[in-house]
Amino acid sequence: MRLDLAVASFDRTEGAEKAYADVRERASDAPWMHEIAFVEHHKRGRIVVRGVFAGHFLDIEDEADPIGKDVGVGALTGAVVGAAFGPPGFAAGLVGGGIVGGLIEGSHVEELHGGFFDEVRADVPEGASALVLLAAPDHVDAMVAVLEGTGVQVVRRTLSDAAVAQLARSVATAPPAGSPPQVGKWPD
Repeated sequence: MRLDLAVASFDRTEGAEKAYADVRERASDAPWMHEIAFVEHHKRGRIVVRGVFAGHFLDIEDEADPIGKDVGVGALTGAVVGAAFGPPGFAAGLVGGGIVGGLIEGSHVEELHGGFFDEVRADVPEGASALVLLAAPDHVDAMVAVLEGTGVQVVRRTLSDAAVAQLARSVATAPPAGSPPQVGKWPD
C-alpha cells in the first residue's frame, strides 16, 4: 500500500492546534482526523509531539524535568551565598541559583533521534508547529484540501516501503493507537 508523508507547517508553535480547531467541523469525521500528530518545534531544537503517527500514540517531549536535583542544588547554593548579603541577597541567590540549576538540568537531556524526529527537524522550522500525517494519498488529499486558506505550508512525499518501515521503527516503542494514552517521556 502506498503511503504519503505530509507535514503541514504553521508559523507559530500554536498554529497547528489553532488550524486544526478551525477546520474540525468542516473535516467532520474524516479518517485523517484520527491519524494526525501535532508537532511543536521550539527553540534550541526541542520537539513536542502528541497524537497518532504510524499507528502509535505519541505524547513525548525531548526536555528534562524542569524541577530536578540540579534545580534544588542550584537554588540552595544560591540562597546560602546570597544570605551573606541579607534578605534581598538570600532571595536573589535562591532565584538565580534555581535558574542556573534549571539550565544545567536541561543540558543533560539528549535530543530525540530517529527517522520521524529527524524528519520533523528538517521540515518544521524552529518556532513553528505542524500537523504530521502518514497515510494513504486520499487521506492526505483530504487534509490538505480542508487546511487550504489557513496559512499552511505543506511538504509532501510519497514514501518507499523501506522509508515507511524506517519511520515506523522510530516510533515502535510507543503504545499502539487506540490504547490509553501514556503521558511522559519517550520510552527507553
